[in-house]
Parts: sequence; structure tokens; C-alpha cells
Amino acid sequence: MKFTVLVVIATLILPTLASAQVDGVSYSWEEKKNKEGIVIQTSPVANSNFRAVRGEMLVKASVSSLVALVEDIENCPNWADLCKEARVEKRISETESYAYIYNDIPFPVTDRDVYVHVVWTHDLESQKVTMTSVAAEGGTPESKAVRIQKAISQWHFTPNSDGTVKVENFAHIDPNGPTPAWVTNMMLVSSPYKSMSKMREIVEAGDYADVKVPFLDKFEQPSSD
Repeated sequence: MKFTVLVVIATLILPTLASAQVDGVSYSWEEKKNKEGIVIQTSPVANSNFRAVRGEMLVKASVSSLVALVEDIENCPNWADLCKEARVEKRISETESYAYIYNDIPFPVTDRDVYVHVVWTHDLESQKVTMTSVAAEGGTPESKAVRIQKAISQWHFTPNSDGTVKVENFAHIDPNGPTPAWVTNMMLVSSPYKSMSKMREIVEAGDYADVKVPFLDKFEQPSSD
């Protein structure tokens, strides 16, 4: 999930903060990290041995700059923690593609890679733009890395009236193999935090401020005039 960060299980630290149900799946989010405006929470998931993770922060940038950063998938190693290589392998449309991501996991754990189906959507009422990435079959032949087969990751970008954007990240991933507790904890909390921090640094510096995102123009609501 994090443009995608691989995440797996972690230990409980704080009591439940909130409960929610999304797409028929119930989550009980527990805060794991709250630092410099970035909040990371995790939740158990029914019928899964692996916890889900979500992150939230505000950034002083445009939605289009955030979308442009995530869409610039080859730049993934420069901001998404653990990402060593990423590329689009098949472009379906401006809002749909298939991509390959290789994640460099600390020794002695074997690296992980994943082939994902990526779709962008837009809610005209809230103006929220969402990217959903789901593990898919096919793509680059399997490498020395362990291939992730079950994973979903999302980015949500919602503009506020004060010019800031609410950024939310969600992921639930089966690592497809055993990993030491210290590694899973790092990937579930530390990696999403690092990725979101770097994302904020890049877009607030204006690196993608002038990048045009063609499909966003098509999502604009018609003028009432």
C-alpha cells in the first residue's frame, strides 16, 4: 500500500480509539504513533493474521500535486520507505494501470515484490480523490523476492477550505511468509510514518506544484453559472 509500502503485523500499544466499518470489514483503530502532525493507527482484521494500518496528516499543497507524486511511480524509491524499484507495466487509461513494485526488506528477511492493479476515483461531493491498489496476478516474472499475492493499499486526498489537504493512507497486506516481530512492527508503523513525512516534505517544497494531472480536469464539477 504506501506509492505502496508493505505492511504486516505489530503489537498492541494503546487502547482502541475508534471503530469503523468500511466495505463490510470492521476496524478498531488503535493509535501507534503521533508525531509532527502524522498519526499512525493499526487495527486487527477479522479472519486475518495480519493487522491493517492507516495514516493521516494535513499538508499545505494541492490535491493535484499529491496525485502527481504518487503517479510518478518511478520516483517511488525517493519517498516511499522500503521501495527500491517501481514502474508502470500496463497503462489502461489515465485513471487505471498495472504496476510492479519491489521492496527492499532488512536482512535477514527476504525482499518482497508485488504486481498491482491501480485505479483512481473522485467523489464530486467531497472532492476526495482516491487511489486504490490491489495485488493482481501476472506482470513481471517472479524474482528472488517473495511475491505478495494478497494486498490492498489506498491513498485518499481531501481538500479543505483553508487550502490544506487531508491525506489518508490505508493498507492491509499479507506478506506471504514469516517475518520477525521487529521487522513487522517497523513496516507497520515506522515505514508508513517515514513515507508520509517524506511525501509532505516533497509536495510542500513545491516539487510537483506545476505538474498537470489530466484526469483531474475531467472530474471537475460543471459551473453553476
